[in-house]
Amino acid sequence: MTVYSYVAKNKDGQEIRSSMESTNRLDALESLRKKGLTVVDLFGIEGGDAASMPSAEKFAGKRRLRLSTKVKLGDTAIFCQQLSISINAGVPLRDALESIALDLEHPVLRHAVNDIVKKLHDGKSFSEAVSSHDKIFNSMFCGLIKVAEESGQLPETLQQLATYLERTDRLTRRIKSMAAYPMFVSVFFMIVCLVMTLFILPQFTDIFAGFGSKLPPFTRVVFGINQFFVDNILWLFFGLVALISAITILGRTKAGAYRKDQLKLKVPFIGGCLHKYILARFCRSLSIMVHSGVAISRALEICSEATGNRVLEKSVLEVRDKIVKGNGVAYSLGQSGEFPRLVVRMVSVGEDSGKLPEVLENVSDVYEDQVEVSIMTSMALFEPVVICVFGAFILILVLAIYLPIFSVSMNVR
Repeated sequence: MTVYSYVAKNKDGQEIRSSMESTNRLDALESLRKKGLTVVDLFGIEGGDAASMPSAEKFAGKRRLRLSTKVKLGDTAIFCQQLSISINAGVPLRDALESIALDLEHPVLRHAVNDIVKKLHDGKSFSEAVSSHDKIFNSMFCGLIKVAEESGQLPETLQQLATYLERTDRLTRRIKSMAAYPMFVSVFFMIVCLVMTLFILPQFTDIFAGFGSKLPPFTRVVFGINQFFVDNILWLFFGLVALISAITILGRTKAGAYRKDQLKLKVPFIGGCLHKYILARFCRSLSIMVHSGVAISRALEICSEATGNRVLEKSVLEVRDKIVKGNGVAYSLGQSGEFPRLVVRMVSVGEDSGKLPEVLENVSDVYEDQVEVSIMTSMALFEPVVICVFGAFILILVLAIYLPIFSVSMNVR
């Protein structure tokens, strides 16, 4: 038997916190329902007993601790998929959420779903309950849920959100996996450089000092640079920390954050990939919003936050203002200067044909493929570049060490 602690509500709406013994979660849930209780949360505690169950305050503290963990897109996508299937099968929304919460592995998402169930019991709508967890469900998610409630298309909207989150998570994971090896090589290279600078070269400096002969110019330059780093390593370290801290603090200001995002887009090659990635995410978000019946002005306002870049966010809001004044979507995008001709041309086709969501979906697919190909190409080129740089560094050190030896050998002869 396992001890379960539960939070439930009776028919009068009063919250009850207690514990019980049961063979498994399903039996515990069924037993509580037979008592006329609506389960809000259910915790299984291994090796526990009723006397050792934590109080409500301890539960709250435990949950607050869990809230510091970030919910991944993949977990949210699975939640949307399960909820869509359950509602399509005719299961009531609250019952579906309660059942899904029991199987969720992520503690933060499970806590959020249980809290949503509690708010539904309190009489709030699903969109209002979801909006209270804005760290997990962004503004686009909440906006789509609200529109789906009003139109009666909640299962279809949840399925679209699940697909969108899965694709975004898949692209993000591919980028991280392709960047993992170059990052490892770079870190290893930096560690080797640090060890050579701090420990290896100073030993040879002391050895050559005992030769009593003048070192070659190349060796003196290399050893001089190395000695500068050794003598000022602490100052250089604190200077680097101060610089990073200053950039971080400046980046938190409105003007600094905008400037930082602007510089990201101007970095050679990386800026281009980032721009395409943002455009892919923007087009897919806008496609879902328009397909769900959200007004284009409202959809652009919500999707501007989904860009994750203040430069593009400002441009999207400017596009929205132009559309509100009566201009077309394609014309407004073209006037902003931040959207490529491909996007403007395809949006124009979508406007004329009445298939804007489908066209935006296709544009997003194109840019996602371009981002993936660009990253694969750059990672393939990065490896030989790093090897060449690493080899050049080692060659410089070897020459600096061996030139004095050759010079001494020649003098001895």
